Amino acid sequence: METKGKNRKVTGRGIMVALDMKRRIRSLRNSAGLTIDSLADKAAVSEKTLKKIENPKSRQKRFDEDTLIKIANAFDISLDELQGKQDQYKKQGLSISFEFLADRFREIDRMLLPLIRDHRHAGKSLIEHAYIGLLSQLLQERKINLEHIDRSLRDPIERKSFIEGLPKPGLVVEVSEDFSEISYNCSLNEKMIVKSPQLLWDCHCDTPSNKQNNFKCPIHSKKLGEEVGRRFSTGYVLIRYRDTEFYWRRGQELWPPSIDSFYMIDAMEADGLFKKKYNSVLDIGSGTGFLGIMMAYYNPYITDITLSDWLFTPYLYGIANWFLNRKNRNHISFKANTALFTKGLDSLIKPYDIAICNPPYLPLLEGFDEIGLESTVAGTDLLADVISKNKSLANRIYLQFSSLSKPEAQIAQEKAGVKLRPIGKERLVPFRVRILWERSDYLDVLVKERGLIEKKDSRHRFWHKLQTYIIE
Repeated sequence: METKGKNRKVTGRGIMVALDMKRRIRSLRNSAGLTIDSLADKAAVSEKTLKKIENPKSRQKRFDEDTLIKIANAFDISLDELQGKQDQYKKQGLSISFEFLADRFREIDRMLLPLIRDHRHAGKSLIEHAYIGLLSQLLQERKINLEHIDRSLRDPIERKSFIEGLPKPGLVVEVSEDFSEISYNCSLNEKMIVKSPQLLWDCHCDTPSNKQNNFKCPIHSKKLGEEVGRRFSTGYVLIRYRDTEFYWRRGQELWPPSIDSFYMIDAMEADGLFKKKYNSVLDIGSGTGFLGIMMAYYNPYITDITLSDWLFTPYLYGIANWFLNRKNRNHISFKANTALFTKGLDSLIKPYDIAICNPPYLPLLEGFDEIGLESTVAGTDLLADVISKNKSLANRIYLQFSSLSKPEAQIAQEKAGVKLRPIGKERLVPFRVRILWERSDYLDVLVKERGLIEKKDSRHRFWHKLQTYIIE
């Protein structure tokens, strides 16, 4: 077999691979039915390096973090899981350690995703009951108590320990206020700048068209492009925008604040949202918490913020990002909530003054049910649910969605007897959902029936329109 990658001598740096970690890797490989050759091929690492890692008598004790991340990814686990850090956290009693909870919540989310993402055949009511039941079961099995986490984080010492325990980001992404420039910082001396970006990650290299390859990639055409790409794809990332910063790590469970989020902030600010006397804000489908936290950060009248999502990875990142940005806002009451659609919001004090929602927008079209299982941006259920519940959730609701889901929004507003009033500019942005590049049949339907715009002579092949609305 041809070995892949280059061996790098690691002296005084890298990650120590102790005997128990060597045994864990060997056990995982055997359980997966992989030989050293096949694991090296799957992980795209050197076979020679992998043999050294597994060999208990190897003189090399430290190995490059990138190599170990690739091995962990081949097993579909985190580097922390590969190192067995969960056991360390248990011994130390760190029940609210970010990394410990991140690993546990990702396990739970991976079990929830296939159950929830496509409920056409089971029915919405049945799925809601199944979600609540499975959620309770998975938390109990992992001995995770959400009330305990909430109580612990109210303690200043516990909260300080939680924030200080956040893993060091391998990449800091600084976004200019007008989105005219993005700086990707690997270290103090290693910085890559992209001018006039069209997306947070403005790469078109994998676009399914030969014509797009004729354009220079703003990222991979630069010296640091490959290294920045590796860090953006595999490690912890800190995204800075204005005076705020948001922690994120790539995964199926969580999308970063991106072009749609930045444009929605612009639209709401232009509508005067940051200056009006609103006290409470609810962010529905909150993800990293970007929209709700930005509202609480820039509107001086906010005293109550709730972030709500149906997965636990966003729940955790929302908590971390709130405390990263809270600073002198100790007077604000904060709550992180888990809810499928808007069902789990019933126990909250409502209506809020403001609700914000930037929901998934890919329509689940007839014959393409599996799309719902492949992407967290698939499904228009939350969009329709927020429109139908409208005033029971908040006195004023800001909602942004893609032109691709306009038919579902129109049906929902007609049923609810409300009007969607556009605010701010309609934005034409690149449509880049990588898992769909192999689904040309689905893309064809979006072009023919949903107004997905195809520009064969543009750097990005597909485009769609984003608009922010107020429900009236």
